Amino acid sequence: MNIASTEHASGAFKGWEDVEPIVKANDLMAPLKVIYNSLVETGFELVADGLVSDIIRRIAVFGMTLVPLDIREESTRHTLALDAITRELGIGSYKEWDEEARLNWLHQELNSRRPLFRIRDIEQNNLNLDPDTRKTLMVYKVISELDSESLGAYVISQANTASDVLAVMLLQKQFGMTAANGKLMRVVPLFETLDDLTNSPAQLEALFKSSTYMGSIKGKQEVMVGYSDSAKDAGRLAACWAQYTAQEA
Repeated sequence: MNIASTEHASGAFKGWEDVEPIVKANDLMAPLKVIYNSLVETGFELVADGLVSDIIRRIAVFGMTLVPLDIREESTRHTLALDAITRELGIGSYKEWDEEARLNWLHQELNSRRPLFRIRDIEQNNLNLDPDTRKTLMVYKVISELDSESLGAYVISQANTASDVLAVMLLQKQFGMTAANGKLMRVVPLFETLDDLTNSPAQLEALFKSSTYMGSIKGKQEVMVGYSDSAKDAGRLAACWAQYTAQEA
């Protein structure tokens, strides 16, 4: 009898290897609530309010991944990556363009449906990129394959300009991470030096004038300010004042 029961159970679950795993918290929460309500309605409130409630609380608090992963990269790495791409495309040196030229090109590409390059060209290094640039771009490929609930913010250290933020938006777009499909990581500029803190309000204003950018962030913007680097750059008193005035602005 035990053998027959085992065979029946294995037959019932035949083909489980082809079932897609649950990666979204809501996809697991829905059947858990059905189980909870069913137990309550059939007089098993003690069971429902025990382990089932515990699992529901854990999913609500921690999701499917316990904690999301933030990505942090220095702004110059993105500039060098885009510079290598624009040179390969034969349209000039992104690194040598002024801020206005960068913003115009970034807006144009963010609104374009065509990609800048084929992902397999990055994988196979057909673009003859240097190792550091290829590594920068491969990070985007890796995170594009993760579920959005497992990702947090993309922090740009040493952020200087509005183009630093849009550059990360564009690189995400190239790897299929957009606001439309819900995979776009929120881009967080980290202003660290005294000059960057002083100029940060103007850079955010430039971003907020972009309808493309505003449509992507859905009214929410996160900004980080650097305490240790600004103190090293300008001294503790000047840095504290710059942080305060920048945040107020």
